[in-house]
Amino acid sequence: MSLRLLFPIRSHFLKLRARCPGKSVFKKYGLLCVGLLCFHSVHAQNIDYVDAVFSVELNNKLTQGENRLKIRRDHNRYAIQFELDHWLSSASQKATFEMDQCKVRPLSYIATTKRPLKEEITQTLTFDWERKKVEYSSKDEQKSFDLDTVLYDPVSFFFEARCELMAGKKQLSYPLIHKGNKKTHNYKVIGTQVVETGQGEFEALVVERERKNKNRQTRFYVAPSLGYLLVKIEHQESRLLKMVATLKDMSYQLVDNLK
Repeated sequence: MSLRLLFPIRSHFLKLRARCPGKSVFKKYGLLCVGLLCFHSVHAQNIDYVDAVFSVELNNKLTQGENRLKIRRDHNRYAIQFELDHWLSSASQKATFEMDQCKVRPLSYIATTKRPLKEEITQTLTFDWERKKVEYSSKDEQKSFDLDTVLYDPVSFFFEARCELMAGKKQLSYPLIHKGNKKTHNYKVIGTQVVETGQGEFEALVVERERKNKNRQTRFYVAPSLGYLLVKIEHQESRLLKMVATLKDMSYQLVDNLK
């Protein structure tokens, strides 16, 4: 609902998928997370700050879990924090990046997850643009990637995608580092749909991630009337497992110039 957003941290807490569908869903936390960050801008404006809450449904049942998003801007530098609070998992993603005229330059990224009776898992990315290197680190692995071509973390590229959707693009593609591996995520606009949220009803673009596995599906619902804000994200892991995050409440402020 990559929301990765939908979003990419694996779960080892539950053993039987059929008995507890939360397992495969929370493996996609990273996907949900980044998805919920995207497209927060209006024409010729950008975000100054965002404080938002998204409700979570598992297999069409509302859960007690919530996703909280916070974005803060300091000139052309952004700090993002996304937190998941659920009895199956507590997790967060934090990222910093710079953006100038819709071009993103990632600086840092950290993802953590904690489950009952399990050790906390942490993954980090550090971008060194002078050396043109990206350093990936986890408990069991360290890697280095060249920055001769553009690479993104699992969060920051969504801000560039927002600009491209505003410009009317229907096909989107971004190279990024995900779980210590270089990948390319591809998306396409497949239509429109009215979405009911805690802020009212909005007509939204439906943006789908292209996948080789046809049994898995990730869709983002982006409302042009809300400045291309993401109002809903869906992730179908299988015929038995579906996760939906929907905008519940939000406060935000825009700045006049898109930097």
